[in-house]
Amino acid sequence: MEHVEVDVVKGLRAIEELKVEMLEANWRFQHGILNGSEADILEGLAELVGLSYLVTRRLGYDFSRLDRTLLQKLENWKDSEKTNLEEHWGDLSLLLSYLAPELE
Repeated sequence: MEHVEVDVVKGLRAIEELKVEMLEANWRFQHGILNGSEADILEGLAELVGLSYLVTRRLGYDFSRLDRTLLQKLENWKDSEKTNLEEHWGDLSLLLSYLAPELE
C-alpha cells in the first residue's frame, strides 16, 4: 500500500512542478511581448501548449480528451462570437481547419 502512496506523492509533485513551469512559460510569453522578442513569444506559447498536454496526462486524462475539449471550446467561441476574432479575421475557422481538417 505504501508504494501507491509514494506514486501519488510523486504524481502530485510532478503536477506542481508542471504548474510552476506553466507560470514561467506565461512569464516568458509576456516578457517577449513587452520586449518584442519573437523567440520568447513563440517559446512561451509552445511551452504552454506542451505543458498543458503533460499536465493533462499527469491528471489521468488522455491527450485526445484535451484535443476534443479544445475543439469544442473553439467551436463554442466561433458560434458565440465572444472574441470577435472570427468576425474580423476568421481566426477560429482557420485554427479549426488546421487542427481538424476532417471537420470542414
